[in-house]
Formats: sequence, C-alpha cells, structure tokens
Amino acid sequence: MLLREADGLLRVQPTITPFGLPRRLRRPPARRLARGEWLRWRINYRFTGSCGGEWTYRLDTLNIAYGPIRADLFLGTPTHQVDELASLR
Repeated sequence: MLLREADGLLRVQPTITPFGLPRRLRRPPARRLARGEWLRWRINYRFTGSCGGEWTYRLDTLNIAYGPIRADLFLGTPTHQVDELASLR
C-alpha cells in the first residue's frame, strides 16, 4: 500500500502482487481522500499451483480512512469505491 499525504489529502494506491493472475497492465488511478473520507478498494487474483495446475482464488478488500473516524464507520457506505475485479478464467 502506497500512502502519501500532501496538501491536506491522503493519496492511496494499493500495490499488487507480481505472482497473481491476471496481469494488470492498466490499473485505476490512485485516489485522494480528504479528512473524514474513506475508501473501499477491492482486487482479486488467481494463483496457479506448481503441481497439477490447480489454482486458488484471493479477494482483497481494503478499507482505508483518513483522519479521526467513528468506530462504526466501515459499516456504512464508502465515500469512494474502486472495484478492480477481473475475470479469472
């Protein structure tokens, strides 16, 4: 996860694993959060086993808030949402 604070905003860009498929040549741009905002970023991967070719699935859901927040914040609707879900065939 790359986080950078500048001009009162938090820049958020998840890093991805080089081992998962599919390869992502084009990714969504980083998001900037103001204080009190939050972001839900979802991304999925497929990993192929070295013996027999069976594969496993991984879904990452990242909830990131900037600044002081309420305890129940992530139970509501995010200010920003990115679905970086790909077809895993």
